[in-house]
Amino acid sequence: MKWIRHRRSVGPVLGRSVSILITAFLTTVMTFGLIHLVPGGPAEALIGVSSTDVDPAVIEQRLGLDKPLYEQYLRWLSGVVHGDLGTSLVNNAPVADQVLHRLPVSAELVGLALALSAVVAVPLGVWTAYRAGRRSDGVVRAVSGIGLAVPEFFLAIVLIDVFAVGLGLFPALGYVPFGKDPVANLRHLALPAAALAAGASAIVVRQVRAAMIDALSSEYVRAARAMGLRERTIVWRYALRNVSTTVVTVYGLLAIGLLGATVVLEQIFVLPGMSGALVTAIETRDYPMLQGIVLTYVVIVLGINLVVDVATGFLDPRLRAGANA
Repeated sequence: MKWIRHRRSVGPVLGRSVSILITAFLTTVMTFGLIHLVPGGPAEALIGVSSTDVDPAVIEQRLGLDKPLYEQYLRWLSGVVHGDLGTSLVNNAPVADQVLHRLPVSAELVGLALALSAVVAVPLGVWTAYRAGRRSDGVVRAVSGIGLAVPEFFLAIVLIDVFAVGLGLFPALGYVPFGKDPVANLRHLALPAAALAAGASAIVVRQVRAAMIDALSSEYVRAARAMGLRERTIVWRYALRNVSTTVVTVYGLLAIGLLGATVVLEQIFVLPGMSGALVTAIETRDYPMLQGIVLTYVVIVLGINLVVDVATGFLDPRLRAGANA
């Protein structure tokens, strides 16, 4: 019986994993085709950079771009299966090495923004739900509305002007690896993380507030109050636990959205993340680099979705019961 229950609990995860592999494959096919539909190519881009009179056909033949499109894709896919994302057409460096070098910067920025948002927004959302309809609730909702309306790049410029240029509390640009100097690393990422966290916090406050209002008006909360439990215990132990699946789902979506927002902020703060390589790959039509970065983003997004599905299934007893039925 234990083996049967274990198989039933693992089955949805395996099914989701297979779905992820299929989605990743179809995405790479679509991306590979769309990339090659863009006017121009690596040969033209390289000739423009080097300012030579070399025939583009010669460069395409040297890079293997004269082969049929399906043959180029199968060759690339074969390398991916063996852990090789190819070699950049611009600098002849392995794509995997460049992705592994840049990805931690972007991941750390998103992680700090999510952590900052969780520390501020979740308690604030619970507090405003408990004080729904009061003046403080209206103030928080108004501020969160402003946070939703202000773009991250504009807020980033304001933060640089105030806290870096004006007050000199944080560096305006650059990056220091965490292993080299943890304090300097956090100081350099403080402003971009705050710019990302502002909009995310506004979303979380509103989502948590709405979910908590429903939870606080539910029958089990009324029963807990009738039993004489302390209000703090009811709010933070029972009601908040009931909306934990909402919080996890919202943060899963935010993680995906913030990963895309880093493309702009990393350019503003001159961070050596994925965005710099992505922009360069687009400008130079560096197909292997562009395809490798897109594949990395796809895997991250699908992985986040898998984690959210597993976490919500673990937190919600009704979903666990459905999976084990």
